[in-house]
Amino acid sequence: MVAIYLLVTTVALFAISNMISGLVESFLVTQRTETQSEETMRLALELAPKLDASDAEELYSLIVARAQTMGGRILVLDRDAVVRADSTSYYNGYEMPYREVRDVLIAGKQSSYGFHKISRTNEEEGNTWPRTEQTVWAVYYAVPITSEGVYVGAVLFSTLVQDVEDSVTEIIAKITIAFSAVAVAMAGLSFALSSVVTKPIIELTNAIRRMGKQGGGVRVEVKGTDEMAELGHAFNRMSEQIEAHDRVRDEFVSNASHELKTPLATMKLLSESILYEENPNPELMREFFQDVNHEVDRLSRVISDLLRLVQIDETEREMQSAPVQLDNIARRVIERLKPLAEQKGITLCSALQETTVMGEAMRLEQAATNLIENAIKYTDNGSVTVIVSICGEEALLSVKDTGIGIPEEAQEHLFERFYRVDKARSRGTGGTGLGLAIAERVITLHGGHIEVKSKLGEGSTFTVHLPLLQPKPAEKGEPQ
Repeated sequence: MVAIYLLVTTVALFAISNMISGLVESFLVTQRTETQSEETMRLALELAPKLDASDAEELYSLIVARAQTMGGRILVLDRDAVVRADSTSYYNGYEMPYREVRDVLIAGKQSSYGFHKISRTNEEEGNTWPRTEQTVWAVYYAVPITSEGVYVGAVLFSTLVQDVEDSVTEIIAKITIAFSAVAVAMAGLSFALSSVVTKPIIELTNAIRRMGKQGGGVRVEVKGTDEMAELGHAFNRMSEQIEAHDRVRDEFVSNASHELKTPLATMKLLSESILYEENPNPELMREFFQDVNHEVDRLSRVISDLLRLVQIDETEREMQSAPVQLDNIARRVIERLKPLAEQKGITLCSALQETTVMGEAMRLEQAATNLIENAIKYTDNGSVTVIVSICGEEALLSVKDTGIGIPEEAQEHLFERFYRVDKARSRGTGGTGLGLAIAERVITLHGGHIEVKSKLGEGSTFTVHLPLLQPKPAEKGEPQ
């Protein structure tokens, strides 16, 4: 990344350098050509009477003086582009075939100029090679000489613009040095900053590797408030969640093992008692077998609830939702559990308002069964009331009992797997400690939650909150 940034920066700097040098060169050359074009035009006006007078000596003296003043070379041409006078007395009598001359004598332009590369001999005293040839840039200006509106010749002024090129070259050199220094400074700064940026990434990568080997318990030190800090916080939160998940899993395995081992140990003890009895009493054997049957039933319920929890977790994404009448579900559960309530002498009441939700009827029925069955099991006398109602945009299923109640400190643990408020009473009623966990999981999958209100000795109320199915708005033209 640093190399790419440096490459982009270097290219950008050199592009800016070229653009600046181009603008400077264009400005200096334009300014120079405009000034010298005006001077050449004034010279042409001054030479017009001298050319008509055919006074070669006076004409030569004038162009020599002007050549020194203007800093170049002046040639006076006649109508046929033949040199009449040369400030250096070199091209006298020669024809000048330059484009600029043709532009003014043939094409009739008011002025013309162009750039030419010429070879110049450079003599410097003290050099090993005193005469050296070098190619330099020159500009040729051509302006017509007129007399009474008639072209009688032209003036050709040539001068070097190499000083402009040299100035631009010097500017480019200075800009290049400055930009190179900036690039070097940026390179050093970039590598320094890259180490600062990559250090937390390396630490995070190492932490992820450690987590892959040892699981949870890995944290990274977070500094600052930038994006890397956010990433570090996210990693720490993920590590905490993994630890919590592992802790819940270990507790679940431990509790499940205990729940499965207890009835197995009881059955082993009972079976050994029968096995080692020489003359077993039939009544005693019958009692033992009833106990074994009870433990088998309890073991079967634990396994069934465990399988149901696994099925709920595995099929979470495969849930097929459809409109479900919550009041009908509650009615079916009440009818099925009414014999259990009558057996305990409990009144099972209901107030069911027609209510529709989205979900799976079978799962919602399982959750309602667990809640109502729990209420009956933990109520020794009195009543259990089931209410289905609508509150705003929610459907409510309330199960209220007049049972033993739940201590306040135990209420926050009610939906944990295998949690029991009174373990002795739960085993006596055949509870597995998974019913409320299953109910809470089902309701959560349906986008709802369960609320608990209880007071010790006065009973409990479990209220299920589910999103109410909203009717679709009527299309245009359809009856409301």
